[in-house]
Amino acid sequence: MPPRLLPLLLFAALAAPVQAQSPQPVEPTAAELQQAQARSDAWQAYASRAAHALARSDGARERALAVVLEALARPADEDGVARASPTAATWRETASTRGAGDRITQQLLVAAGIAAGDPDAAGVAALRWQALEPGNLAPLLFQGLGADATLAAAARSGRQASDPLALQRWVATAMRPHAPSAAEWAAFGEGPRPSAGTGAALTAGAVQGLLVPDYREVLGACTGRQLGAPGRAQGCRHLSALLLSDPQTLHDERIGLSLARALSRSAAERAPLDARRRGVDWRDEQMADLAAREGAASAGVHARLLADTSITTEDALVRRILLDAGVAPLPPADWRAPWEQPAR
Repeated sequence: MPPRLLPLLLFAALAAPVQAQSPQPVEPTAAELQQAQARSDAWQAYASRAAHALARSDGARERALAVVLEALARPADEDGVARASPTAATWRETASTRGAGDRITQQLLVAAGIAAGDPDAAGVAALRWQALEPGNLAPLLFQGLGADATLAAAARSGRQASDPLALQRWVATAMRPHAPSAAEWAAFGEGPRPSAGTGAALTAGAVQGLLVPDYREVLGACTGRQLGAPGRAQGCRHLSALLLSDPQTLHDERIGLSLARALSRSAAERAPLDARRRGVDWRDEQMADLAAREGAASAGVHARLLADTSITTEDALVRRILLDAGVAPLPPADWRAPWEQPAR
């Protein structure tokens, strides 16, 4: 994984005003590339420092989070793998042993494997997570299964529950004491330094961003002629129902809606799916606009609401952020989603 991923993920919200003013990408100059490399180096140094500070704890979760940060701080080799140092390998072994019965520890170790470009390490942690939660599809999605195996796993599963906010809340709490110093922040070149709580919440979002299942093979298997394979439509329908019954992430909801729409047979079946999709797209657009208008203040609201344990899904969190900003969570009737607008 490229070493610049951490800063890009971590401050996507704060960078939104700049992105909004750039209608098309501009080729960077040599000076800009040099500056970007210096910022990347600063982020790597900070992530490494924070990782070593966390690893001084005996806690399994702290050690596992240290492995994530250390993986993000390491440059990848020519194969795209950020190979663990002997020290990080020891952290990982300690975390996996001491946290054998803890879901969040195993989730963090899955994220560490993904960050390091090491699917085998991610898969081993996912197997341990699966053993803790039989019937949960979420850990099976990080075991490198193909489309048919994923659909078969979904058929044996009763839920898709990754519990992303519980993970983010723990990471935010753990990272709060390890906020960047003033000098470190200045080296990042990211504008005014956020509060420790805001920065920790953004780090938590970056870690969670590593745990996004890759549904591309399943989407290909569940559309067009591929649906004609024996039992395929039934398997795709069951997976869609799992993803839509109580989606904890917006990504799962989008995939579930895409699968359900591909399986629909009439305009009447598609209408409620499209209405739900319009709501998701509207909230995405309004969140981007809010970040562009308010920048770091928007990130601060996110951090405050993340701490509210009555909020249990990403969609619920987004709705609360919008409501607090005075923005309706559902689109007006005359609003058109990108996919509803005429092709140019």
